[in-house]
Amino acid sequence: MNPLVTVVLPIYNVEQYLSRCIDSVLNQTYSHLDIILVDDGSPDGCPAICDAYAARDARIRVIHKENGGVGSARNTGIDNAAGQYILFIDSDDYIEPNYVETHIQAMVDNHADIVTVNLKAVGEMTQKERVMDIHSEVRTFPKYDLFTILQLYPNQVSIYACNNLYSMDILNAHHLRFSPMQEIHSEDQLFNLCYYASVRTAVYIDRSLYNYHVHSNSLSRSKSPIDILNRWTLLVRRLKAYIQTNHFDKQAPSAYAYLLWDFFAIGCRVFSTPEETLQAIAAIEPKNKVFLNRCLLNMLLGKAGRTYIRKYNMDRHAVLYFRFMLILMLFGCYNRPVHTYLWANKS
Repeated sequence: MNPLVTVVLPIYNVEQYLSRCIDSVLNQTYSHLDIILVDDGSPDGCPAICDAYAARDARIRVIHKENGGVGSARNTGIDNAAGQYILFIDSDDYIEPNYVETHIQAMVDNHADIVTVNLKAVGEMTQKERVMDIHSEVRTFPKYDLFTILQLYPNQVSIYACNNLYSMDILNAHHLRFSPMQEIHSEDQLFNLCYYASVRTAVYIDRSLYNYHVHSNSLSRSKSPIDILNRWTLLVRRLKAYIQTNHFDKQAPSAYAYLLWDFFAIGCRVFSTPEETLQAIAAIEPKNKVFLNRCLLNMLLGKAGRTYIRKYNMDRHAVLYFRFMLILMLFGCYNRPVHTYLWANKS
């Protein structure tokens, strides 16, 4: 079996790195590729570089469009993909020669829905072999159990889009596309969370085959605490809407609680106390506090909380502290310094 794989490169203002990226795709050991270069209104020499490569290799198609951000460029690639499977490569990064072959072989051999490899950070600011803390395995998930999958965060399930092989059948069946990065905390994470609602078999490969370029011009920018909380709230709402629209309702309650707890933990790191986080959430929109309180109740009495306790191997004292903290939060009167509730990280 030799399925066609679409490789999408969103391109904007990366003239310095673009040839290295495209060459790494062209030099793959797996050659049955549909390569889409999406020029996202780049103001530098990228459009001309794209056109020059397309003239040299018939597998390359170039789409020139107005600037809309990386999510918009990836969506353009999805809408024009000819392959059975699809990969997204950021155009300032580059891949190892067996990157595509490793993905597609694992996908086909295991009849998988997604394959994830590790990343290696390179560039001016850092260099390390393993970006993700994953281990190699083939994992089959119960049907309609996004909650089980969420428990793997942040270890196995990638928060990146660039190191996964996706099925076009799943993307098209649910019209799954990227949200604008200007609106939510992480468009890659939301995309993967929605995608995993349809995943039954996933393959994880702890080999650093994707070179992730970390530099001072990275897209990540510091945001205000309120902005971060607002983006996280929108991420959860869009996940909820996707699940309900695609009739994955059985996955909802525990998954929301678990994800909202992570959301709450991030807020407590941004602010100084959980009380300030609750106040900030209420300031964004009163309904958000109700949503969070439902999460806290699920963590106190439901499956999400029991799983969290097992995950951190809490002893009896820790469990009592955890539940007492949740009760106080439900009444909005827990205001200790954040380090007193992050004790779980010490285990």
